[in-house]
Order: sequence, then structure tokens, then C-alpha cells
Amino acid sequence: MPTCLILVAFVAGVCALQPLSALPPLWLPLFVMAITLVPLLGSARWRPGAALVLALGLGFGYADLRAQWRLADRLPAGLEQRTAVADGYITDLPQHGQYGWRFTFAVTNSDPPGLPARVQVSSYGDRLQPQAGERWRLTLKPKRPHGLANPGGFDLERWLLGENIGATASVKAAERLPGHAWQAGIARLREALRNRLLHQLGNAPYTGVIVALAVGDQGGVPKEQWQRFAATGVTHLISVSGLHITLWATLLGALVNAGWRRMPRLVARIPAQRAALVAGVLAALGYSMLSGLSVPTQRTLLMLLIAAVGLWRGQSSAPLLTWLLALGVVVLIDPFATLSVGFWLSFLTVGALLYAGAATLGESPRWHGWVAAQWIATLASFPILALVFQQLPLISPLANALAIPLVSMIVTPLSLVGVLDPTGTLPWLAECAFALTDRWLQLCAHAPVLTMASPPFWTWLPATLGVVLWLSPRGVAGRLYAPVLLLPLAVPASTLREPGTFRATVIDVGQGLAVLVQTRTHTLLYDTGPPAATDRALLPTLRALGIRRLDLLTVSHNDNDHSGGAEAVLQGFGTALLHSTLPADHPARQLGTRHVGCTAGQSWQWDGVRFDVLWPAAGVAQASDNASSCTLRISTPSGHALLLAGDLGRNEELELVSRGLPATDLVVAPHHGSRSSSSQSLIDATAPQWVVFSAGYLNRFHHPHPSIVERYADAGARVLRTDDDGAITLDVGRAVQTRRWRADHQAYWSADRSDALSLPDNPGD
Repeated sequence: MPTCLILVAFVAGVCALQPLSALPPLWLPLFVMAITLVPLLGSARWRPGAALVLALGLGFGYADLRAQWRLADRLPAGLEQRTAVADGYITDLPQHGQYGWRFTFAVTNSDPPGLPARVQVSSYGDRLQPQAGERWRLTLKPKRPHGLANPGGFDLERWLLGENIGATASVKAAERLPGHAWQAGIARLREALRNRLLHQLGNAPYTGVIVALAVGDQGGVPKEQWQRFAATGVTHLISVSGLHITLWATLLGALVNAGWRRMPRLVARIPAQRAALVAGVLAALGYSMLSGLSVPTQRTLLMLLIAAVGLWRGQSSAPLLTWLLALGVVVLIDPFATLSVGFWLSFLTVGALLYAGAATLGESPRWHGWVAAQWIATLASFPILALVFQQLPLISPLANALAIPLVSMIVTPLSLVGVLDPTGTLPWLAECAFALTDRWLQLCAHAPVLTMASPPFWTWLPATLGVVLWLSPRGVAGRLYAPVLLLPLAVPASTLREPGTFRATVIDVGQGLAVLVQTRTHTLLYDTGPPAATDRALLPTLRALGIRRLDLLTVSHNDNDHSGGAEAVLQGFGTALLHSTLPADHPARQLGTRHVGCTAGQSWQWDGVRFDVLWPAAGVAQASDNASSCTLRISTPSGHALLLAGDLGRNEELELVSRGLPATDLVVAPHHGSRSSSSQSLIDATAPQWVVFSAGYLNRFHHPHPSIVERYADAGARVLRTDDDGAITLDVGRAVQTRRWRADHQAYWSADRSDALSLPDNPGD
């Protein structure tokens, strides 16, 4: 049985576990493997197939076992939000953000016992000045892994699983312990080099990029630069990529080879080619460790090691076997790497280059190779970018054609050697070289980016076949039909609704509110959530749902958890009208979008759906931003209606009721379910059948308050919560259909609230 097929079957077995909603018992893969041993040991006729099944079962069972172990090290429900004292050390490079520090903490001892071995810790403010490898005694308030859950959004829980982090926690008190942890020695070296570069470059515009290329820490790259790199398709260059490692190893190997040949005594003992080979491998190993051993660096390092062993022995491995061996070893070491988008982009792009290179060998002049490589990489990554990010920078091949040689051959070597330069000259030259590169990227960033709604998951199969066919040699049957197989990615199923119906999606933005309302041909976004959720939840969700333009952006009031993403939405999506109670000096009103103030009495119809503004009353001064919340009622001819009331308080609710508030069977609870809102009068008047609470998981305000949840339940309303359910979709027509993102997309690593801690009532709102 060919080794390649065995490796493919093992990796396929590991991948087969990841889409499951729950982990199967360990005896199941063991049973499958046991029954395959019979034909494997029996007739030779059945051995090839049995070997493949055995490899598949081994991969599945191994991934299952590792997942069981990892989930067993998650924070128990009984310790959630209970104060714990933990001794341990900082394992990585602490990241400093707008609100304080974040770092990974390895727990060596805890009271009470039961904390996971690794915890992601947040320390607000600058009272803590953490450094890699330091030992600390921290008083923590831990939470189980829990993230925002939306279509197209960042899956924090999956990321935490992949990073082997069993809890998140905030620091309540801290005491520095003597000494450093030897386990974090490389992290300390990386931090020292990072600090040296930061000191040498100061406030230079591209300091963060140079640090990212030298030591793999991307935390210092500004947001606006990341947006430009994404729009031009060069984000893979702003990290320690496989190309950078290969070029660095080649450069060091060539230098050693040239120097070794000039020393006859050394050549007599070890040939110069072998010395260069060892130097190149050591250079690749050192750079990979310095960068933090990400998946692309692991893949490159393993491929270089396998190739080096073959060259040392005077044998060269087939490129496909080398690629598959590296793939198998990475998956064996870390089966959770298959959950990472970077894993697939890294391996599949290289695999496509190897496949296309073999298919076209000798067919084209060498000078075509560079252009062909850009086309192959773009085509191979298209299905992943469409499925995961719903975006494809059309300018990417052109941007990369100049950026790759500049960054890989000039900026990266200068950055790497610059960490040893006490004068800071080389890092400065690297920063200047990247400044020239970014001028080109700024020009390219004006090109359009292809965006699309999130395609169905099944489309990956025809898309993959389409890529393989397109990259196949000329004359392969069906090659001309390859573009047709890619079409399902860009042409999702129709989402047009019937006239007189609408869909409301309450996006999970944590402690905040954002509701997307879609009629047959119009789109409205009510509130934009807090700034922290903009890039990880709001914008990806809008893209995944196929939103390219908003007819109306309504911002209920000037609170950060409702208006925090308004600027980003206006800049990222075409918006016809801004409708709000925001003050004239708010940044969102400075972007040039036409603005209309929100006032009671405004109304309009879209596709048979009626929109009525109920509050704030015209000419009446409000006591606070909350009291001026723009309140919108959306109703259909069938009699169903939705109430969106921002952070309206009890007094304003009573005023609405006195004005004749109609029955409304769908209510997004005002002020996230605080005790200062959702009065009995409001509930009696609306008589809701469904209530949605948009609140953050275990938020510090304890929203929604248990008494408010009970008040709605007593009135017969079915309770939906974004902290439990993720994004909530309400399809309103002749009947009302509700969908919960977590329930529809359950994964084995997802948060399970069935045994959640019931917190005592809190007197606060």
C-alpha cells in the first residue's frame, strides 16, 4: 500500500472528527480498528483496503482521544466566577492593548484546585507590568471558554481549544514571585529582542511589521495597516512564513558553503555541501523557534528536515511524499491544527504549487514561473477565503508580485540580522524598505475586493475539484468545466423574502446590541454594538449574510455598546442614510453620510412591511442618552410585530404605554434586561410571545436580571438570549420562525450552558 495513501487516510481520520457536535465514546474507533485487523491479517486481496480503513480509524481515534483529554482540562462549572488563587508563570509574550494586558498563564498550583493548566488572563489598567517567564501568584476570577457565536464571526472557543487554553480570567490581585520559569526561556529571548527593536525604532510607522517579521509578534501592527494588507492579500507576508524561513535557510546555507570551501581542512573532514545543509537546517530551526512555531513555520521546518535527511543520505524524496509527511507529522503533533484556517491556507497553497508545478513541468519558459505561482496561490486559496472570510482581493496577484520579493529578500533578512545590530541601523533600513513596499500597497488598496455571502459548507467539495481540474495539465478530461465548479461559492442560494415579511437577526455582540432587519429588497441595521465586537462579530456577520449596502443605519443613542461600530459600518458598507439621536460632533456624523434625526411619528414602508418610530417625542428634552433611545416598531400585514427600544427606561416605557403602544409579539428587551426597564406595564401592553435579551456572557451588570427574565416568562413569552444562543434569527411572515446559531451549529468544543453556574441576584442594574 503506497505510503501516500496511508498518510492521506490518517489525516482524513483526524479531520473527520472536527465537524462533530459531540465526541463519540473512545470504544467506537477502537472497535472499527479491531474489525479491520481481521482482513488485514487475512487475505492479501483485502489488505490494501483494510490498511486504509485502519489508518482512517487510527486518525479518528487519536483525534478523539486528544480531544477528550483537552476538554477534560477545561474549567469546571463549579469554579466559574469563583475567586481562585493560582501560582504559575507567563508562557508567552504579553500583549498590551487599549484596556490593559493579556497573556497566557501556566498554572502550577491553585486554591481551590481544579484550574486548567493554561489560562488566558486579562489585567485591566497598567498596575501589572508582566513579562514572559515571570512567576506570579494571581488572584483570578475565571470563566469557562465562551465567545461570540455568529455566522462568519471569529470562533473564540475553537481558538482557545487549539491553543490548549481551558479558561479565561481577570486579575483581582497579583504578587510577583522570585525567579523565572525555564520553560519560557525562548519566550523571554523573543521578548528581549522585541523590546530592543521597539526601543531602536521608536514611533516609526512600521515598527510593528518589523517586530512581526523578526520574532513573530504581530500585536504591534496597527489596525489600519492590517486592513490594507487584507485588502491587498498580503497578510501572509506580515508574519514568519514558510517562504521567509526557506529563503533565510538558503541564504545562511549559501554563506556557509562559500566560506567552508575556502578551508581545505574542514572540507577534508566534511564536504561543503553537507556543512551548508546543516547550517541551513539550524538557521530554519532557530528562526522557527524565534517566531513561536506557528503552523506555517512547522510545515516549512518539517519539509526542510525531510528534504535535508534525503540529501544527506544521497536520496531525494518525491515532493508529494515530503509534503504529505510534513502534513502527517504536524497533525500527529497537534490534531487541533486542522481547526486553524492558517493550517489549510498554508498546506493547500503549497500542495497546489507542487501539483501544478509537476503538471506543467517543462511546458513554459522559466520567466513565467513567478506569474504562474501568483495565479496558482490565488486560485488555491479562493475556496478557503470564500468559505471563511467571504472576501477575495482581486489585486492580490499584482500586489504580491512586488511585495513578496521586497519583503522576503530585503525586509525580512534586514529585520532578522537587525536583532543583533546594537546601532539600530539595520532595523531602520528594514523599516524604510517596508515603507516603500507599503506605498505600492496603498495604490493597490484602491482596487475592488470581491465580497460574497457565506456559501453553503457543501460547496467546498465541487470547489476543490474545480481547483484541481483547473491546475491539471492540458488535455485532462473536464478541465474546461473547472470554473463552473467554483460558481457555487460566488452564487449562494436566493434569500429573497416574500412581500410583507421580514427577517431580523439579533447579532451576538456581547454586552451591546445590533439587529439586522431585511425585507425583500431593503436592509436596515439597528445599532452597531460595542467597538470590541466590530471586527470579530459585526462586520464578518454582515459580510457572511451577503450585506453589501444598507438602506438605513439607525443608531438608537450615544452609548458605546450601541454606537461603537457605527464608523466602521459606514466606512465598510454603502449606507444611504444615517438615522439616529447621535450628537452633531459624533465621529459617525462626520463621514459624509446623510443624517436624519430620530423622532416619534416618523414612518415608512418597505416591501409591505411598516416601520414606525415611537420615541423620542419631538421637542421633549430627555434626561439621559438612554432616555432618548430611538424606538422602532416593525409590523407586517399578518399582525406580527417587533419592538426595538435600545436602552429605554421605565419612565419612557410608561409614556409609550400611555400613548397607546400596540400589542407586539416580538420584543428585544430594553436595556439588555436591566431592572430599570421592562416594566410590567410594557409587558402587559405588548403581550410578547418571544423576548430576546442581547447581553454579554456573565457580564458585570448581571444583565438580564433574573427578575426581568421571570417577568417575561410569567407573561408567556419564550426567552431567547444571545449569551446562551448566539445570533438569533427571527423570520416573520404569516408565522414566526426562530433559529439559534449555537443550536444549529453545535460543535464539540462549544460552550455548554446546561450546567452553568446560577449566580445570585445582584442589587445592581
